[in-house]
Amino acid sequence: MRLTRRDFAVGMTASIASMSLPRIASAQSQLVVPTYGGLWAKFWEEQLLPGFSAATGIQPQIDVGLGKDFVSKIRAGGGRSPYSVFMGNENIAAMLRAEGFFEPFDLAKVPNAQKVFPQFVNKDAAGIRAIVSPIGLAYRTDLVKTPPTSWHDLWENPEFKGKTGLYQIGNTGAVLFLRLVAELFGKSPDDFDTAFSKIKELLPFTQASWSGEVATALMRGDAIVAPVDWTEIMVLQDKGAPVAIVAPKEGVLAFEQSFNLVATGAEKEAAHAYVNYVIDAKVQQDMAKAFYTSPSNKESVVDEAMATRTPIFGDRMTEIKSYDWNSYVDKSAEIADRWNREMA
Repeated sequence: MRLTRRDFAVGMTASIASMSLPRIASAQSQLVVPTYGGLWAKFWEEQLLPGFSAATGIQPQIDVGLGKDFVSKIRAGGGRSPYSVFMGNENIAAMLRAEGFFEPFDLAKVPNAQKVFPQFVNKDAAGIRAIVSPIGLAYRTDLVKTPPTSWHDLWENPEFKGKTGLYQIGNTGAVLFLRLVAELFGKSPDDFDTAFSKIKELLPFTQASWSGEVATALMRGDAIVAPVDWTEIMVLQDKGAPVAIVAPKEGVLAFEQSFNLVATGAEKEAAHAYVNYVIDAKVQQDMAKAFYTSPSNKESVVDEAMATRTPIFGDRMTEIKSYDWNSYVDKSAEIADRWNREMA
């Protein structure tokens, strides 16, 4: 998931906004939370964490990095994790969960979880998918005569042959698309043989390792249609690019940032308070304005201007296909290897 380059208002008092929040945890730190770089870190440092501290009196520290860094640090931590809370795509979180690194939340300590759309609270409180960035079908408005309305159009619209862009298997977007195709054409989201067979029918297609590369392919005309997150297309539209994005009639995919309680992390009470704050209705609204995400809190308000650009909110959140990744964990390495061999 890649965030918008839009500037956003801090919305905090000067005294709160001026608080110093170190990026990397020190040996004396207690509540340590990871987040990504760039505008993720900017949002966390200037808005989210100061607001959290003002509301709770807790002074967290953040560790800025990539998802793979967070995974490595948790696995290398032995009996003590550097983090109290893990944040990462749900399919990645599922692997660490299967390895025993997480424990369930006590939802009595996360009252805002009752306001989260049920599909984003994992069974037995084993993770909360707190930040949701829908993935639809984007296309070049100046190069496509018949805009897509269905995922099936990737196969059925002859305009798209050889001009489709897809994520590379190292990106969660590719795994989401694989499971979607398995569901659409096969017996279940785990019918990978059918999914591989159908996706190979789209060859040749442009592969990208992250959303920015999908955007580049679209702007170059190497691809004229591609599954990509709303955030990326809104950024391009803000720059005047001839692109649009639609929600296919079968539903949309989404990058779901999963928050999990680390079993060997410190400050469990503070960790619960932190996640509770992240899913607060106002915080989710602020994220939507900054990042074009879809609020996971049912009480968040999306204004009219935002609603016309990012329509997946409120009742339409049910259009998001949120998969159970437990069945995928043991297959992930095999699937990645197969993709790299067959999707050249």
